Parts: sequence; structure tokens; C-alpha cells
Amino acid sequence: MRPDHLEKLNLWFTEQLAALKAEGASEQDLKAGDVADLALRRIFEEHFSEIRTDEVFIEEAFAAVSEKTFPEDLRQLAIQARTLGNLEIGPYLDLIANCREEQDV
Repeated sequence: MRPDHLEKLNLWFTEQLAALKAEGASEQDLKAGDVADLALRRIFEEHFSEIRTDEVFIEEAFAAVSEKTFPEDLRQLAIQARTLGNLEIGPYLDLIANCREEQDV
């Protein structure tokens, strides 16, 4: 994923976490894979009009938020997020990957 796109997803993701917290989610709730997955999917819903203006970004964003995205792909994105400046979304992408693996079992 292009670094500027990943940084934008990170910003929106942290906004989603803050919104969930304002809605009453606890720190423990935010560390649950399904809650993190919900925050990630909300990005696509709430920022679709901005994302769709860039053909590359829409493909990258959809690949990141789709429930069909393989856990290994999320982990690669998490590695990129950590190397790009330790973006907050990195550990959550690992968490979501683990959650999706557990759901597939």
C-alpha cells in the first residue's frame, strides 16, 4: 500500500477507535479483534466518497477492509505500518488477522 494511503487509513482508524470509545467501548473492548475489525470496516463506509476519488486508493482500501482479505495480507500491512513510523493501526491489523483466523476454524 502506498505510504500516504496507509497513513490516511491509520488516521481514520484512530478516529474510529476514539468514536467507539465515546460510544462506551472500554480499552479492553478496543483490543478485541472483532471490535477492531468493525472500526476498520467503518472507515470504508464513512470515507468512501474520498477514497473512491483515487482508483489505486480504493483498491488498496478495499483489500484492507474486506472480510475476504487473508490474515497473511493483513499481517503484511501491519509490518508495513510498523516500518512506516509505528502507525497505531499496525498491532490492530495483527489482531484482526488473528480474529479472522479464529473465525475460519
